[in-house]
Amino acid sequence: MSILKSKWLRRGLLFCAGLLCALVIYGLLQLIEPVRIAPIFDNSTVQFTGEALLIASDADMVATAYGDANLDRVPGVEDTLTLVELALNAEQPAVATVPVSNSVMSWPQVIAVSPDGQRAYVVETRARPEDGINKLEDIDQMPAGSRLTVVDISRRSQPTVVESVDVGRNPEHISISPNGEFLAVNLDEPGRELLIVELQPDGRLGLRTYISMQSDLTASGTASGTASGDMREDNQTAIWHPSGQYMAIVQGQNRQVGLYRVQSTDDAVSVDAMGDPLVVGNYLSNPRFTSDGRFLLVPDLKWGLYGDSILSYLLNTSGEMIALEFDPEAEDPFRLVSRVKVGLSPEGFALSPDNSLLATVNMRRTYLPRFLPAWRGKPYSSLSLVQFDPLTGQLNTIEEYGFEGLLPEQATFDASGNAIAVVVFNYREPMPEEGAVEFWNVVKGASPRLERTGYRLDVVRGAHDIVLVP
Repeated sequence: MSILKSKWLRRGLLFCAGLLCALVIYGLLQLIEPVRIAPIFDNSTVQFTGEALLIASDADMVATAYGDANLDRVPGVEDTLTLVELALNAEQPAVATVPVSNSVMSWPQVIAVSPDGQRAYVVETRARPEDGINKLEDIDQMPAGSRLTVVDISRRSQPTVVESVDVGRNPEHISISPNGEFLAVNLDEPGRELLIVELQPDGRLGLRTYISMQSDLTASGTASGTASGDMREDNQTAIWHPSGQYMAIVQGQNRQVGLYRVQSTDDAVSVDAMGDPLVVGNYLSNPRFTSDGRFLLVPDLKWGLYGDSILSYLLNTSGEMIALEFDPEAEDPFRLVSRVKVGLSPEGFALSPDNSLLATVNMRRTYLPRFLPAWRGKPYSSLSLVQFDPLTGQLNTIEEYGFEGLLPEQATFDASGNAIAVVVFNYREPMPEEGAVEFWNVVKGASPRLERTGYRLDVVRGAHDIVLVP
């Protein structure tokens, strides 16, 4: 009995009891969802304008495979590019599909469309697992991808694959130059992190230049037709400036944005660093310039707050939307102008045609598997509506809207700016076979808001990227 009289033992027991009590309280707090499900407006009309919508579906895994590596593959359901003709006919939508390998294991910009709307380019970040493989030890064991697929979409009712070419290891992001002459593709290869592809007049892939983005922020390129290498740590994303003269690249462990000047001659492409990169975030995803090129917008997912990745995905805080002012003549071409809080895990975002509104797509923590007990952010996703002043660059978060569906990663406004389409990877159900595109109306005015129409268009499961052909 003397051991129980030890003050150190008593202190240890009190500490353990206090720690256990704190864990229980924290767990109970996870049952409180601060974001409510948005109501459906019964009398909402569904209109969506433009030429077409393109949706990439990765059928090789379900949303929760990120948490438990259970792919839950369904025989006969394969990766697909879906084309929806616009303006949308809600009663009888005109939908066409074509098999195209693609992967959700990237940022949601895996589709690029030529300026004339005749060609689509899709990169395959991870490849299709062999038949019979339905469970992995870790989701990073998904096979490496390598292909860039060219799709003819000139006939909206019958898209066709023109060619599918091996371009390098894990092409994870794609952007097309404003004049439609070049593609920028980010690769998962040390020494060949950036690929510039010259496009031929018929849209096929031409000369390829592999560029090494070195740690000293210099870049060099050589033309080649093959590529190989090991995994790299940086998840770089490149985006063209509207002028076509510059490229912004998220780099430095997803924490900074660098600017590069792009120049081309008959036989070479050069990409040269301009100034020092700006460290601006914790875990940045894919950026986007405003239409006039004055500002760069980029979400911050806050996935790097802790040394352990599991803790980061379980305990990440609210994400942010960041606005940077761009001046290529300044010594430091990017300047932080504004940053605002949005929902959890804002991987993608949509920008209205007039650049006055944006909507971040917050997957929250819907990637968590079924076996995990109730956890805040697991049940459903959300959209955050944000005002943007295209003159000053100031951001203002208006409201967050919850909706069912797992792992939504991207959205797009329609050509009028009066509606938003959001992709849903799948819903929380056993062996899902379908994903969806959900449609929301935008109510403009002094206090803009979103209205959930309740209309959804079912597509092949794994919908993770959506692009408007305006």
